[in-house]
Amino acid sequence: MKGVRGFSQNNSNRHFNEKMCLSLCPLGKIDGYIRTCFKIILVFFLLGIAAINNGCEKDLEWEESSQGGQLVLFSFLSPDSVFSVHLSKSVSHSSVDDFERVYEGNITVYKNGVIADDFIFPFDKSWTFRDDISLKTGDTVRVEAADGDGERVFAETVIPDAVGIEVVDTAVVQQATRDNGTETVLQCLLNIDDPEGEDNYYQLIVFEQICRNGLSSACEETKIDYAKEDPVFYVRNLEGSLIGGLDFGGCFSDHIFEGTNYELTLNLPVQYASAPSDPGADRKLLFILLSHKREYYDYYRSRVVAEYGYDLPIIDPIRIYNNVNNGIGLVAGYSAAADSLIFENGNTP
Repeated sequence: MKGVRGFSQNNSNRHFNEKMCLSLCPLGKIDGYIRTCFKIILVFFLLGIAAINNGCEKDLEWEESSQGGQLVLFSFLSPDSVFSVHLSKSVSHSSVDDFERVYEGNITVYKNGVIADDFIFPFDKSWTFRDDISLKTGDTVRVEAADGDGERVFAETVIPDAVGIEVVDTAVVQQATRDNGTETVLQCLLNIDDPEGEDNYYQLIVFEQICRNGLSSACEETKIDYAKEDPVFYVRNLEGSLIGGLDFGGCFSDHIFEGTNYELTLNLPVQYASAPSDPGADRKLLFILLSHKREYYDYYRSRVVAEYGYDLPIIDPIRIYNNVNNGIGLVAGYSAAADSLIFENGNTP
């Protein structure tokens, strides 16, 4: 077993950047955000119509209004990575399309008040990537978008500092299950060095990489959906949700360990505690700690609650957080740090 310290993205690693974009979007799709908003609105509108009909003898005719048409802007920005941006238009709940493409779309990027790039958004793409925008921690980034109809939206964010994470111990242990049984797990203790003097927001993402014959081109990467059992993942009433048991994708804040070193306990299935059986194959567990700004933390958690609740018959409407002025979506900065475990063929921890 080996530990590998440090993590950064480079401009040539576009494939990883695309996968990270999807990791940052709950449920992996932009259109889910748009549809969730309109499903919630539609449910409560129909409930209101039903209440009126029950109290009146007169028949009411209702014609569904055309929801949608707002510009949707998403961009997740980090140091030393390829700039990525999504631009589209929202669609109504009744539409068979996931989103409406933007024709004659334009994106302008400002870094610390100076134009860093200005380009036409390709109408046939969901995301576009720009290699020539270089960002670092502390940069203030403003993204503006426009379409051929004269609609304009914008949002601004700051790239946060990365906070270090380190695997300090691992062990194969027995733990109790809810049905009074036991199971064998790979227990990993991860140290987070939380800075003092500010509220910090994180997301822990874990990947498994199976590499053969030491070739990075022969690696298969899979995201691990781990159990959120450490106290940092618990939902607090003050965070706007009384619903327990929801999986917020590894997002948490430093409210229980502000300004200290925190040892987070993570239990993985025991299948990850050894090397693959194939000769020449190695298993790497990559623990990525994303440092977010508050806007992403609020967006992610509010959207998960909304996705959970829109199919329920009675629930208070959930407002999905949005920081795009005159439109919908999110522009948010993040930084990444990582540590890893490598299980070489024939080795166990």
